[in-house]
Amino acid sequence: MIQSDLEWLKLHRNYLYVSTKVGVGDAQKIYDIYNRLTGQKKAPNGCGSCMRNTIKLIKQHYEKATKTNG
Repeated sequence: MIQSDLEWLKLHRNYLYVSTKVGVGDAQKIYDIYNRLTGQKKAPNGCGSCMRNTIKLIKQHYEKATKTNG
């Protein structure tokens, strides 16, 4: 995970830990982070279940990165 993604996620932690409505711009950022992590080319599509699964994977990577970096 790149540093700018970590910094953005630290500012928007509520998306990782609280069920929160995600705005269009933030949804695109979440999918951009997901695509960098997985190499896929997913895009926001309005599917709540898809967003939850995307955030779940990002959360796993985020927690792993912040645990090793303090």
